[in-house]
Amino acid sequence: MALTDKERDFWQENGYLVMGRVLSPAEVESLRRAAEALAAGAQGLTESMDRFKLDVFISGTKMLQQVAEPHEVDEEWMTLAKDPRILDVVEDLLGPNIQLYYSMMMMKPPRQGFEAPWHQDLAFFAHDRAELLACQVYIDNSTPENGCLQVVPGSHKLGLLNHFKDGRFAEVVQGDTSAFDENQVALPVEASSMILWHSLTLHRSAANRSDQSRRAIVFEYKNPETRLLGGAFDWQREVRPVGVMVRGEDPRGELHRA
Repeated sequence: MALTDKERDFWQENGYLVMGRVLSPAEVESLRRAAEALAAGAQGLTESMDRFKLDVFISGTKMLQQVAEPHEVDEEWMTLAKDPRILDVVEDLLGPNIQLYYSMMMMKPPRQGFEAPWHQDLAFFAHDRAELLACQVYIDNSTPENGCLQVVPGSHKLGLLNHFKDGRFAEVVQGDTSAFDENQVALPVEASSMILWHSLTLHRSAANRSDQSRRAIVFEYKNPETRLLGGAFDWQREVRPVGVMVRGEDPRGELHRA
C-alpha cells in the first residue's frame, strides 16, 4: 500500500496522514478480543506497574489507561506491527530500514477517558534526529465525543518545543498554546483506520465524554540509524527495550529481528 505523491506531499507539509479502513471487520474483532485479554492482566491492580499504567478518571477510581509493549505479550500485536499494510506506508516515510521502537495500547473507557494536552513525542525520548513516527491503529471508532486525536498541521516544522517546567519534565508543551488551539484539526476515524504523525507534530486528545470506548494501539517506528540520546521517563518505570527490526537491515548490526 504505497503512498501516492499527493499523500507524500501532504505528509511533508502537514506532518500527519489519515489512512481509512486498513483492517477488515474480522481483524478488528480479533484485535478487540486481544485488547480485552490485555486489560484482564491489570485486574486487581491498585497501582501502576511497568506494564500497566493506571490513572484516576472522572469516577474518582483508578482505571487502566495504558498497556506498555503489548507486542511483547501477544503475538497478534507483533503481527500487526509487521503488517505490510502498515510497513509499506512507514517505509515511504522513513526509508527501507524500520525499527519498532515501542508499542502502547491506549484506553479511553466510556465516560472515563483521560485528557492528553498538547505535546510532541520526541520530547519523551530525545534522539539525534527526528526520524521517528507514530502509527495509531484504531479498534474502536474515534469521534470528537470520545476523545479523537487532534493535531496542529505543519507543527513538525517548529522543532522541539519546551516541555520543562521549573527544571522538570512536565510532559506537555509549556507557555501560551492558544495559537495551537486555533489551528488544530480534529481527526475522527472509524475502527480499522490508522493515523500516522511525525515525532515533532503537536497533538492532543480530549477526555471521553461518550458512552463508547476509544481503544487504539500506537506503534512508534524509527530509522535504526536514529540514536537515542536520553529518556525523560523514570527508567525504573519504563518498559522500553532497545527495539527490534521489523523490515530491512540494521546498519550497525546491533538489533534483533522480530
